[in-house]
Parts: sequence; C-alpha cells; structure tokens
Amino acid sequence: MLCSITIVKAQSNINEAPSVSEMAGEMITKVKLAKEYFITTNDKVAGKTFEQRISNLTTKTKALFNEYRVVRTDLNRIGLFDTKDIKESINNELSAIRLTLHYMNLPTDL
Repeated sequence: MLCSITIVKAQSNINEAPSVSEMAGEMITKVKLAKEYFITTNDKVAGKTFEQRISNLTTKTKALFNEYRVVRTDLNRIGLFDTKDIKESINNELSAIRLTLHYMNLPTDL
C-alpha cells in the first residue's frame, strides 16, 4: 500500500514546480554541503592547500548560483512560474539567499 501511495504522489507532482522557498532551501543546503566538503575533507581533489580549497569552494558556489538562475529561468519559460520580469525576480530571490548564507557564515557568489 505504501508503494502505491508513493507512486501516485510522484505522478501528481510531474507538472508542479517547486516553490521559491523550496528552491532557496535546496540552494542553501547545497552551499552548506559544499563548504563542509571543501573545508573538512581529506580528499586531495578538494585542494591541497587552504587557498586551493577556498578557490574550489568559490567556483562551486558560483556554479550553484548559475544553476539556480538556469533552473528558475527554465521553469518560467515552460510556464510553471508566471513572472513578467524574470531577471528582476531571480535577482530578488538570490539577494534573499545571499543574505541567509551571509548570516549562516557561508560563501556566496560575490
């Protein structure tokens, strides 16, 4: 029974866009995980020196912000969001995300 409920729920969400707050929460989580990885891991791929790790973290953070812009623009283009000025809307959303990241002492794309 649980399986059929899960399948029905998955099918009903196909044409529903995630809310802006869900997207922002996911973005903040991804940045937090990236910082945790690049700063605390023993993985050499993250960087050998602290400066390399910070540089890699900055690159990853910028990529996450760009990914958010692309996803949000695509959702607007296919009609799941109806925003007249998509660039202004995205900039406002990213400003709020940056503020939250700043308060959490996490990096931003600036």
